[in-house]
Amino acid sequence: MAQQYTVTQRGKLLAFLFETLASNEGWSKKTVKQRLQGSSIFVNGQVQTKHDYILTPNDIVSIGSAQRTGHHTNTQQVKLEIIHQDKDLIAINKPAGLLSVGTTKENKNHALALLRTQLSRGKKSD
Repeated sequence: MAQQYTVTQRGKLLAFLFETLASNEGWSKKTVKQRLQGSSIFVNGQVQTKHDYILTPNDIVSIGSAQRTGHHTNTQQVKLEIIHQDKDLIAINKPAGLLSVGTTKENKNHALALLRTQLSRGKKSD
């Protein structure tokens, strides 16, 4: 379950994270930066990786768990938007933080695998 914090004053995201997590929760600044770069920081439900993103009062900042790859994307709920598809080509709108293809460390949670699963489910329902 993600930790959630409500912003009380306008300021930059990184400063808020340092104050909230490094000072109050005991996180190292390095860990805070890794979580930000690893797409596990959400502002109002949207992944935010920009350290200078401006927060406003009542924004909700959520901290998810970082995965080994450094990316956080809940692939169980991701449905890739297909922009174009014909017999030779398919174009998708890939979410930020999601790998395009597998690596030696991550060979299941990437766009190609999700697309294959999504397309195979579509064939079964036809």
